[in-house]
Amino acid sequence: MGERLTLQDAHGASSRIWTQVAVAGFALGLGTLVYVLDRSSASVPFFSAVSLGDTLPPVFGRLGESLPTFSHVFAFSVLTAAWFGGGTRAGLWACVGWFGVDTAFEAGQHPQIAEGLVQFIPDWFEDLPILAQAGSYFVSGTFDGWDLISIAIGAAVAYIAVCWTSLRDDHRE
Repeated sequence: MGERLTLQDAHGASSRIWTQVAVAGFALGLGTLVYVLDRSSASVPFFSAVSLGDTLPPVFGRLGESLPTFSHVFAFSVLTAAWFGGGTRAGLWACVGWFGVDTAFEAGQHPQIAEGLVQFIPDWFEDLPILAQAGSYFVSGTFDGWDLISIAIGAAVAYIAVCWTSLRDDHRE
């Protein structure tokens, strides 16, 4: 016979998911702070109205160069895992998936890849505000090997976070 889901099991799953969402939200907030506090308003169109990077000394220093990349893969991996129940299997697939997506986008900024890649961006992207920037993202973006490392670390730490929250709930009595 199949296992029965108890109210305690459902509460544990809900608690795990909300914990994962909160941790992911914190990571996204931290990555956003880098753009607001350290980056030039000219380099960040979405945050140009609130950017303090032109007036303040860098808050995050060298860490701020790759922290947004880390926080992106970490947060979206954890959020995706939470969306699919927050378990370790969902976490593994979410982390592998976002590792692949973020790695592809970083590699797409490499000068030897970007020019050829831009040719495949459909013309209708220009009609959508967010997608209109796709070509510019690849051609004007900066490929950084440290970002590839931060992507790998972000995916690994995300998987650890998902496992930790899952194990913590599995052992809660």
